[in-house]
Amino acid sequence: MFDDLFNNLKGFIDSKIQEVGNDLQKRFGVPEPAEPFVLIRRFTPADSTITKGGIAIVGESWRIEAYDDKTQVLLTSTDPLRNVILFEVAEPDVQECVFACQFNAKALDTEKPIKVSLGLRRPGQWGAMTTTSWSTGVSLTEDFQPYEARAHFKKEADAAKIQISVQFESSGILQIKDIELLQAPVKLQS
Repeated sequence: MFDDLFNNLKGFIDSKIQEVGNDLQKRFGVPEPAEPFVLIRRFTPADSTITKGGIAIVGESWRIEAYDDKTQVLLTSTDPLRNVILFEVAEPDVQECVFACQFNAKALDTEKPIKVSLGLRRPGQWGAMTTTSWSTGVSLTEDFQPYEARAHFKKEADAAKIQISVQFESSGILQIKDIELLQAPVKLQS
């Protein structure tokens, strides 16, 4: 009797967890594109990055270090060790879309994966800027590998900037190249 009761309770809890997971995916996840992505911007070493320190151009790539002359390490902080803003572009003239940032990267001398984020930066409460971002981790590797980060954009009253950034959570070096920003319409949910 207790086994049946336990199994029923376990099944109920599992179904509720699945519901919450589905709700979170709908609310915070990135929907599927309805069509193939279209290139809207290709970045080259000729493009100036927003953050300047700790970045060098090596051939056709950017070499970004976890530390620069101004990095201050706060041992109790939950923020990344260093946040490097590479590029910002104005929001598109569409109501809703899916963005993709495709790039090739390799991580050197790092203990933790280095995150490359695609985010939406908007004015928030009391004039502060807020950024909602989606990221992908680049793990330790000697060779360039292809990566992609996606973001879901919906037009709001305040204009957004689309931001490509790098977050370090440990020492290390990220080498990144072939950065492309793409967009596609959102696939309608059934």
